[in-house]
Amino acid sequence: MQVKVLRGTGQIGGCITEIKSDKGTRIIIDFGEELPDEDNSKNDPLTIEGLTRDSDKKLYDAVFITHSHGDHIGLIDDIKDDIDVYVEKHSKIITDLTGDFTGKGPIQRKTKDFAFNKSIKIKDMTITPYLVDHSSFNSCMFLVEADGQRIVHTGDYRNHGRKGVIFEDTLKKIGQVDCLITEGTTFSRDVEKYETEDELLKDVITVFEQYDDILVLQSSTNIDRLVTFYKAARKTKKKFVEDLFTAWIASSLPISIPSPTHNYRDLSVWISRANEMRKKPSYFHEKYVEPMEFYKRSDHFKDNVCLLVKQSMLSDIKMLKNVKHKFKNACLIYSMWEGYLDKEDMKKFIAEIEKMGIKVEKKHTSGHADARAMKLVEKYLNPKITIPIHTTEKEKAKDIFKTAIDVVDGQTIQI
Repeated sequence: MQVKVLRGTGQIGGCITEIKSDKGTRIIIDFGEELPDEDNSKNDPLTIEGLTRDSDKKLYDAVFITHSHGDHIGLIDDIKDDIDVYVEKHSKIITDLTGDFTGKGPIQRKTKDFAFNKSIKIKDMTITPYLVDHSSFNSCMFLVEADGQRIVHTGDYRNHGRKGVIFEDTLKKIGQVDCLITEGTTFSRDVEKYETEDELLKDVITVFEQYDDILVLQSSTNIDRLVTFYKAARKTKKKFVEDLFTAWIASSLPISIPSPTHNYRDLSVWISRANEMRKKPSYFHEKYVEPMEFYKRSDHFKDNVCLLVKQSMLSDIKMLKNVKHKFKNACLIYSMWEGYLDKEDMKKFIAEIEKMGIKVEKKHTSGHADARAMKLVEKYLNPKITIPIHTTEKEKAKDIFKTAIDVVDGQTIQI
């Protein structure tokens, strides 16, 4: 087989990888947006001959998506309609919800579902998805087999979240591979071991105990983190209130996680009164706002609360403080990648929070693999060749993966 990283050997986000068999079967793994620069200059239109809509040729047989984060799935609608695109069904649900709430809209093209541990045949190629631990629900890695060879594309992964217990068993099940294509997000961070989600919970409870009210700024698609904050609220007897987007994400997944529709009676929904929400079209209010009106409980704010917030909810926070007299002894917990704090809009939001006398604390653990997790991948898969992607410091791959090679975008590697 051959591997060609079309984009992603020197950047985090927007990675696109081609795998081709000797008989000419070609697949793509991930087709996402680039993470924006400070001036948002990235994400110009992308043209790939035989793959994107502006090409008459069909040179690819299928596209496989590892998970629902925009930098992995965000350009899915640019793919030609005659190419099969495989997306795990709950990843599609999350992507569609994200599109509706951000105004981008849901996925327009048809997609095909897949099941974990069940192989898919694409001509002479066999692709098997495996569930992995990541900060996006039902993320996966792919084993690709053809020409008597085996390639693993990890997608984004870790083993310190709540699904981390399956990590070693999955690697053992896959066994030795000829080529490993691995994310290297944390090469630049030199982290041997990240705090586990359960360790983070203990830290979070300590913060919850110091304040009457807690505001939480986290990714709505990070289900592990949602559970962490819900457990901390229960432990410290705070009412748990989800923003509308988080409530819909949690309610749309098939497992019992904190959501109003899963019979969590101590949980309610805050429907923002901000102008951004009021300006949403009528269909949005009918589809997303009206069904959640039933789960609003204003009486929750008579007690101490843990409120999940978004930057767009700043006017709501000010109203709750000035009119409802909340947040006299309050803290906002920032639980996302610290890099977002350098963005101007985030700086302004944090400054406004602090101006209200609300303390800000950072409590987070990464959604990406630390050195310990990557060493387990090296141990159990024992690859003959390792290709690092999704990283800005690929040269550090050799500190962990003894077979790592230096690859540039567009370079063909014969396995």
